[in-house]
Amino acid sequence: MDISAEKLKQIRLERSLSQDLLAKQSGLSLRTIQRLEQAGGGSAESLLALSAALNISPQALRLKEHPPATGWSFQHQGIKISALILLTALLLFLISLASSGQFRIYLDIVSLVFLLLFVPTVTLLAAGKQNLKLSVRHLGALFAEPSGNLAERTRLLTLYRLQYQLCYSGALIITLLGLVSLLYFSAEFKQSVMQSGIGVLSLPWLYAALAAEILLRPLTFKLQSSIENELQSYRLQH
Repeated sequence: MDISAEKLKQIRLERSLSQDLLAKQSGLSLRTIQRLEQAGGGSAESLLALSAALNISPQALRLKEHPPATGWSFQHQGIKISALILLTALLLFLISLASSGQFRIYLDIVSLVFLLLFVPTVTLLAAGKQNLKLSVRHLGALFAEPSGNLAERTRLLTLYRLQYQLCYSGALIITLLGLVSLLYFSAEFKQSVMQSGIGVLSLPWLYAALAAEILLRPLTFKLQSSIENELQSYRLQH
């Protein structure tokens, strides 16, 4: 994944972290940290683990220039292409439904379905199939102690933070489409439709808040606490 050895070492030193402590925080081996600081490179999992441990974006650890991708495989990218098609179809359906004036259906049913599909679809596009499966598999941590090693929990924390933001991003998309449709087709809509449309545009935000604040925020809090407790215990031992 073209991790920059120079950037990794520089950021680690800026944070006053030893290689051993960074290895513990990221869940990678000390030998892996040493190799990455000498030669760079590394896997996507290493990049994600290091960026989460250092609380920076993955791009901040990558080389500025990237060679063009080779060996592109349609079969390998098929899942992401399907997800992108699904997301596009959902957006087009939202636009067509909003422009028809059926705001009750648009906001009561379709917006909820859109949010339920939008979050995992964008997670799949941004983080890949394995990370999406990981985030779904560990939803049970809401009712139990987080499981997995430090690297896995750190990766989960990054994923749930992403999904938290996506909940509100989806609500914003729905609201903007609804507002644009109301304004653009205002001459064709009856007054009752206009009032109903404006009055219930807050519903997508309610759906987003339920998912983000009741499910994802507690998950991120528990994971963050678990990671901090383990790191504090490690520092006390060393």
